[in-house]
Order: sequence, then C-alpha cells, then structure tokens
Amino acid sequence: MPSDIDLFNLDQSGFDAAALSQSSLSDAQDIMGVAFDALPFPLLFHTNQGILYANTEAGTLFQLEPPALVGKHLLDHVATEDQVAVSTMLQTGLSHPERKTSMEVLLAVGASERLCRITLVRLPWAGNPIIQLTIVDVTDQRRAEASLRQLTITDELTGAYNRRHAFYEGSLYTEAYKKDDTPFTVAAIDIDYFKKVNDTFGHAAGDQALIRLSRVAHNFLPTIRTSNSSMFARIGGEEFVLLLPGTPLTPAAAISDRFRRVVESMQIESGDVKFQITVSVGVSTMSSTDDSFETLLARADSALYCAKENGRNRVMKFADEDRI
Repeated sequence: MPSDIDLFNLDQSGFDAAALSQSSLSDAQDIMGVAFDALPFPLLFHTNQGILYANTEAGTLFQLEPPALVGKHLLDHVATEDQVAVSTMLQTGLSHPERKTSMEVLLAVGASERLCRITLVRLPWAGNPIIQLTIVDVTDQRRAEASLRQLTITDELTGAYNRRHAFYEGSLYTEAYKKDDTPFTVAAIDIDYFKKVNDTFGHAAGDQALIRLSRVAHNFLPTIRTSNSSMFARIGGEEFVLLLPGTPLTPAAAISDRFRRVVESMQIESGDVKFQITVSVGVSTMSSTDDSFETLLARADSALYCAKENGRNRVMKFADEDRI
C-alpha cells in the first residue's frame, strides 16, 4: 500500500484483539444461524486489521470464497484512485461509533472494476472496534442512468446532440458572456440542396448524409484548439449548429470554413449510390445587445440565409456593422 495512506498497524497485540473480536463475532453468528448468509447484499465485518467475516454475497461480488476474504483488507480490493478516500472512511468509522458513512467507490473484482456504494457503521462491540460494511453494486444502475441521459440529449438518427440540449448549453454560454464577457460564437449550418438529395437518391441516402455529416463533425471537434467545449448539434431536418464558447467571430468563421471544406471533400455511400454534399454556414457572435441564445442564433441564421443567397457552399459572418 502507498506509504502516504495512514493504514492500520499489524502488531501482535492488534492480531490478538482481532482474534478475540472474531471469537465474539463467531458466537454471535452461531446465535443468528445463517441469517448473515441469507442477506441479499454483500456484508463484511472489519477491524483495523482486516476483514473478520464475509457473507456469501460478498464472496460472489469479489469472486472469492467467503473464507478467502477473511484476513484480507478492504483496501486490497479498492481501485488506486479511491484508496485514500476509503482509508479515511474506515478510520472515521472506527473512531466514531455514532457515525454512519456512505460513499461510492471503484472495487477491483477479478480483472474488472465495479462501482459500488459502501455503507459503514461501527458496531457496539466492547474492545477492539468492529465496523459493518454493506455493499451495493451500482455499476449497472449508473450505466442505465447514463444511457437514459444520453438518449434525452442526443438525436436518435445521427447521434449528435439534439435541439433541446443545444439550446440548454447555448443559454449557459449566453449567461457566461453576460457575466464576464466570455466570447461565444455560433455557426448555423445547413446542407445545400438537401431536398434534391432525397428526391434523387431516396430518403435512406438523405439519412446517410445526415449521419455522415454528424460523424465528420464528431471527429472534427477535437481539432478546434480555441474551444475545449465546442459542441455540434442537430436542431432541425438538415439544420445543425456548432457552438464555439471562448471563440471570437473571426476565428470561429475560419473554423467553420475549415469544417465546410472537410464536408465538401467527404464521400457518402448509400447502397450502390455514391454522392457528395456541401454546406452553407452563417456565423454570429454574442454582443452586448443580445438578451438570449435565441437572439444570437437568429443572427447566425440570417448570415446562413445570406450564404445561400450568394451561391451556397460558403461561410458568411454576421457583424453588427453588416446588418445582413
């Protein structure tokens, strides 16, 4: 164990005290019969020397026979990044009999890790302190919650963020600008002649164009060095937005044009059909006259309309002095 963790002394007196405690616990277990093993959750009894008792569910969780856990330390099964926190929790539990503590930690289980909620309480034993640990594996629950959240913020077809999430994030960046003038620029993006794509190649090809555009955007975002929080979202049929917090207008327009060129060069396949698309982009940045994200996006849409009116497959900026 790392030396900076204040672990537990393993002197002979401690082992003797642990042996007495384990004897007392064994007597209690005999009285309770198989009650501990009948519990539907992992249960450990622990002293400052290590585990005194593990029920059947604990053995199942750690993929060991329960007797094999006795004598080991809980920290032997805790992921490195959580060991300091768990050590502190154990020491607090041993020192404060009235305190009940709970936390979520990563436990090493075989070759994998499981996220578990551990609840600790000190038992009212005389002599060497004993703490009771109940463990609930919440890995699958957290994964389900994350999946559900992902479904609520992403577009089902493309996997890009959806309109609701784009407007939510946009409103946060708008408020940040009002608070400390943090630059925030939006690029409104629209696929050129998308109706023609659907009419010529079919709706399946149109869907593939939307999916490919979103995947290209996903790979493009990490290359934007001026914004670590940039976000791409689908807000309508063939309408998308690129949120660029921390990026002024001119760099944002350059980023948008680089993205336009990437899209222009990509090849789309749908069945036996191969085709290419282009996009028009309108870019606008927050100003002191903007009172909402919707106002900013409306200006970006105006610039987008101007890009389409001027031949498509281009980027146009909306600046206050332009009044497009």
